[in-house]
Amino acid sequence: MRVLLAGSGSSRHAAEIAAHWWRHWGLEAKARPATELADRGGAFEAGRTGDTGARRPALVAVTQSGATGSILRLLDEAAAAGVFRVVVTNEPGSAATERADLAVVTLAGTERAIPATKSFTAALAALRILGLDWAEAAGTLPPERRRAAEEDTGAIPSTLDLGPGRAEQIPEFAALSPDGPWFFLGDGSLGPLASEGALKMMETASVPAIALPSGELAHGPAALLGPRTPVVLLSEAEAPTPGEVRSLAAAHRAGAPVLRFSESRPRTGPPAEPFPVALRLGHEVGVELAPFVAAPALQLLALYAGVRRGCEVDAPKGLRKAVTDD
Repeated sequence: MRVLLAGSGSSRHAAEIAAHWWRHWGLEAKARPATELADRGGAFEAGRTGDTGARRPALVAVTQSGATGSILRLLDEAAAAGVFRVVVTNEPGSAATERADLAVVTLAGTERAIPATKSFTAALAALRILGLDWAEAAGTLPPERRRAAEEDTGAIPSTLDLGPGRAEQIPEFAALSPDGPWFFLGDGSLGPLASEGALKMMETASVPAIALPSGELAHGPAALLGPRTPVVLLSEAEAPTPGEVRSLAAAHRAGAPVLRFSESRPRTGPPAEPFPVALRLGHEVGVELAPFVAAPALQLLALYAGVRRGCEVDAPKGLRKAVTDD
């Protein structure tokens, strides 16, 4: 079974994280920017990628507002091509839900700030449940794996646990260099989360922010590093990978401050804390559920940086809630 997930901004990052999960559960899933698909047209033309009509991918469109222009155009194109359309949104009765064969409405509550916060993690939860149901129906997820994944999903923490004495380090780190540029690093399912952290920093604090794969900082971007260029690393494991070590070494040589998120400490063996600031994700959630815990921390980081710069963090200049003209 083939599934195409699409979204813009934070919704695209949620779609990309979900695509990682879904592939792990045996679905043939990929995520693309809604703007790219809608603007170039022909995303569902039969034979375009060697597919027959029966093999055209189902569309899962993610849109917090339900009014994103590129999503609406893409849904119309999918309808004309006879493609099954699912919409994941926070807004019941929105234009996107009216264009869907199936609407999954998160009802996370009205966002009071323009940069999506709670709606992002709500969309992740909905996409996770949808993917589990789809994989089970497709026969790609054995019942025992489904039960284990459901148990993990039910264990998603409702609060952020950074460990004893760690919570105050987020505002302290944000104050080190509120003007940036900031670097956000992540691989695998944490790559889209690094992009989300960079997006939130740009939206909320109005500063330059760059998202990169974990090992890429040591290459060309290292030329921008300095004592006032914060580096945020999202690690998939407790011990840094070779690529992470190279990038963090480059940051250290340049005197750049580093904030590293990783899984909870192992219960046995020595701690692996080679860098000056390291926050654990807590709850021993594992990398698959890390976005639910790390996303609020990244949002807080952007919030504190924005307040430090005197920004109107609930209504950043130049942004509107519904991106209807993209």
